[in-house]
Amino acid sequence: MEEFDDSWLMVHKATQMKESDQIFRFYKQGEKPENPDDMAYILWSDDSVFNFSNYSNAYRQAAEALYKQFVSHNGDYAMKDPMGITLTFMYRHYLELTTKFLYLKFTPYLKGRRLSEEEIANFIDHTGHNLNTIWIKLKPILLELSKKLESTFNIDAFGHYISEFQRYDDSSMKMRYPVDKKGKPIETKSQRLDIKILHDCMEDCMNEVDNLVSQWDDQIYWDDDEELGDLFMVQYEEAKDDVEEFLKYQSLYTDSYKKKYKGNGMRFMSLRDITFERQPEEIKVVNFLKSLSDNHLLVIHNLYYIGFSCLRRIKVWKNVSDRKLQFKRSAGFISRSEVNKFNKPVNRNDLIGTLMSKMPDIVYKAVKGCIEICA
Repeated sequence: MEEFDDSWLMVHKATQMKESDQIFRFYKQGEKPENPDDMAYILWSDDSVFNFSNYSNAYRQAAEALYKQFVSHNGDYAMKDPMGITLTFMYRHYLELTTKFLYLKFTPYLKGRRLSEEEIANFIDHTGHNLNTIWIKLKPILLELSKKLESTFNIDAFGHYISEFQRYDDSSMKMRYPVDKKGKPIETKSQRLDIKILHDCMEDCMNEVDNLVSQWDDQIYWDDDEELGDLFMVQYEEAKDDVEEFLKYQSLYTDSYKKKYKGNGMRFMSLRDITFERQPEEIKVVNFLKSLSDNHLLVIHNLYYIGFSCLRRIKVWKNVSDRKLQFKRSAGFISRSEVNKFNKPVNRNDLIGTLMSKMPDIVYKAVKGCIEICA
């Protein structure tokens, strides 16, 4: 008689549940499991917009990981078929989270302020899981912003995707529960769903959303920044002649730098060598900056930072008036820092050192770009 193999029972017994099991094991700062790859960092913050983005991205990544498993089991439909249920839910939930994220992120661009917690709560409560209801709120925001901001995003196609998912699963329950709240089966007939088409369409959709967010990201919409920006514009008008003069010196310095280093990039020198390596055009820039008043020096310094960090997003706006508004808000945002505030003592050496430590063409383009916006 063949001996019974009970090895699988031994494995089962060794891993069975116990009342003392700690299911949720969280690690404090500095702690980690023996294998760090066993741990996931569940990223939360007090920023509701960020959290929605994080959640939608989480479902996107999970769906892609599951799709790879789906493909790897070709021919094994006992494994593939159940994945279709989960994948479809993941894509629908991604779409729900993403449409809510887009509404919460972009509505302030038009309102000029952040949404309050009450407004966010009312939006979530009103829309629920209904994609069409979310779309009714989101579409006008996208349409209005698309008139103001450069975009290649196909709003109508995105709306089509939303309506298709809403038509297939209007309550977000079909792929989560087999019955409704009354106990009736949600579906009674099996369906053959092409998972590859679903995956490929959603990949296109998700990439388009990423591109839209990238194009419109980080716009500054706070009214108080606009007010601080007005103060900056007053200082800029007073310093305008000095800014133009600075650009002349910086242009000559940029040209001489390129000729000397022939496009090889940043110099790397010891502090001892810096003084001896300075070009005449560089010295003229430094001397000119030293001759400026604190406020005029700060204008040039802040123009560099606005141009370097904010110019790309400012230029996304189509209308000149919108660009100028965004410039003022960006200027106000930069001016929030204590070291960038006007009519206060400043560390002149730090301001000059910041400007002179950067590649001269980068400084020139940043300041010049700001001047063109202000013209």
